[in-house]
Amino acid sequence: MNQIWLVTGCSSGLGRGIAKAALGKGCNVAVTARNPQTLQPLVQEFPEQALPLRLDLNDHGSMKQAVEEVYRRYGRIDVLVNNAGHGYRAAIEESQPDQVAELFETNFFAPLELVKLVLPGMRAEKKGMIVNVTSIGAVRGAMGNGYYSAAKGALESATEALAKETRHLGIRTMLVEPGAFRTGFYDQRLQASSQNISDYDCLARQYRKDCAVNAHNQLGDPEKGGEVVVEMVLRKDAPFRLMLGSDAVKAAVDALESRLSEIHAWERVSRQTDFAKSQQ
Repeated sequence: MNQIWLVTGCSSGLGRGIAKAALGKGCNVAVTARNPQTLQPLVQEFPEQALPLRLDLNDHGSMKQAVEEVYRRYGRIDVLVNNAGHGYRAAIEESQPDQVAELFETNFFAPLELVKLVLPGMRAEKKGMIVNVTSIGAVRGAMGNGYYSAAKGALESATEALAKETRHLGIRTMLVEPGAFRTGFYDQRLQASSQNISDYDCLARQYRKDCAVNAHNQLGDPEKGGEVVVEMVLRKDAPFRLMLGSDAVKAAVDALESRLSEIHAWERVSRQTDFAKSQQ
């Protein structure tokens, strides 16, 4: 397998799981992180295949340099995996504008900038695959995670458009919607607002970071998740949306069934806004 992959957020968690699985399949993988030193375990295990690079989603220069280095080394990028990101806990009213702006930069604008950086090469090759890792939070807004859900939901909508725009060019796309995985996502990488409004104190235990204890008992195994993602990428019939974890499947089914039920319940009212048939 001689595919060239670029994966963001490989220092730990699902990103490392994806990179390790791709390396295990014989692919050459540009493994990236803000601090390349954290990538040494992957490099030591796969010294001939792993290319460690600095890539910070809040530094567009580092993103451009990483992509250029992959092209210098290998001449192409076959698969881009936008995995890096972080969460943010706060009620909508409690959220801080600067934190929200950074959240969208990391989880939405930067991944799309990376997509734009690799598309010229993929268009020239008339092939390639873009994998955007979002979240089950993109399917429904969870309490205290409104802006995170919004950023991931925005990435999903943009990816839907991207799939339609690039399919005729031979470029494939896939959305990965993980549930809860046993990673550092709920620890140091989870950000929170410093503003607490007392009217929301009664809900604090359900979303505030300082009220939660991470028991590290999440169902998701990042190595198994990485293996599944790589297996799907290597298939010709890969799904456009891939949920990871039984909790993700249940949350999506519950949310979509509830939405469909409401559509049917109010369908008659919704149709009342059409022009009369005689005017159509």
